[in-house]
Amino acid sequence: MRNKTEDAWFSREIEAMAPTLFRVAFAILRNRTDSEDAAQNAVLKAYANLDTLQEKRYFRTWMVRILKNECLNFRRSQKPVSDLDAHTDLGYDMEVPDLDLNRAFDRLSPDERIAIALYYYDGYSTHEIARICEVSDGTIRSRLSRARESLRKQLSEEETQQ
Repeated sequence: MRNKTEDAWFSREIEAMAPTLFRVAFAILRNRTDSEDAAQNAVLKAYANLDTLQEKRYFRTWMVRILKNECLNFRRSQKPVSDLDAHTDLGYDMEVPDLDLNRAFDRLSPDERIAIALYYYDGYSTHEIARICEVSDGTIRSRLSRARESLRKQLSEEETQQ
């Protein structure tokens, strides 16, 4: 049974992570409503299983991993739904005015989008992202490299077509 101090700590951590949780969910699901739902479900699961967290210093990694799994489960169980504002109002300082960049980002794999979002938007190190994704540091570096190259290529193609 948790006490009020643990509940307050959990609330503070979740509040501080809200932008990250949304960005990670959106990187996977590409839909505002689904992203919000998945983030909320992940928070509920984390709270219910908080006693399984062995070290508080790994809370953020643990939370993002729960969210990633929740998003992947959500994608498997749901039919895609169009969200008209998905590309124009991302929230949490993720608005991307360059529609070409946004379209290029959409073409990345979910794993690449997660790596880009965590690395560039949230400042996680490649080592931290590797722990979250349960892969090697080298895999994350490769995903980032492939994603950057893909974005570069797509944006240069868009530029030459204009």
